[in-house]
Amino acid sequence: MTEPSATARNRNRRGQGSLLRDELVTAASGLLEDLDGQEALSLRAVARAAGVAPQSVYLHFADKRELLTAVYRLRFGELRTALEAALEPLPETATAERLSALCRAFVDYGVSHPGHYRVLFGTAGTPGWEPTEGQLPGLPTMDLLVDTAAAAGAPDPAATAQCLWAGMHGLITLRQDRPSFPWLPLDRLVDALVSAHLAAAR
Repeated sequence: MTEPSATARNRNRRGQGSLLRDELVTAASGLLEDLDGQEALSLRAVARAAGVAPQSVYLHFADKRELLTAVYRLRFGELRTALEAALEPLPETATAERLSALCRAFVDYGVSHPGHYRVLFGTAGTPGWEPTEGQLPGLPTMDLLVDTAAAAGAPDPAATAQCLWAGMHGLITLRQDRPSFPWLPLDRLVDALVSAHLAAAR
């Protein structure tokens, strides 16, 4: 007996192939939010979640790696949009404020979208999907953090950006794992993190 699809789905009309592609990416992203790493993801499971036959996946993606790349590009694109929106109201001359705003937006994204954040930083680059530096879908996001740190006067912007990233990741994951701890407001913690790094860098 044929296994029923987990999601009932109407056939896309002619010319709507891109709609199915988007649905497959969304389905894969949703599964990654709950699975233990991307190695646990299968194309058959993605097809089932999207309500299509397994062979339909191959109409849009040659293999799982290609599908994962599309997932990471989607989610990193969302994160990048959120970070850029945080910078828009601030003048270019407000360099320290811009770095703090960028970091607060990063932490807010992680706390507000725990599933999406887990996809980005809990599965990307794990064994079985190890892209070269030029293929890293999150590199433009890191570049934005590096450029903002450089504008704020960090003498080694790449090192400052990576340290800030590690600190923010710790705030996000520890707050999720230890919710009963008497955490100070996140904005206050992020501002302290940024101020400490800029002071040490200078």
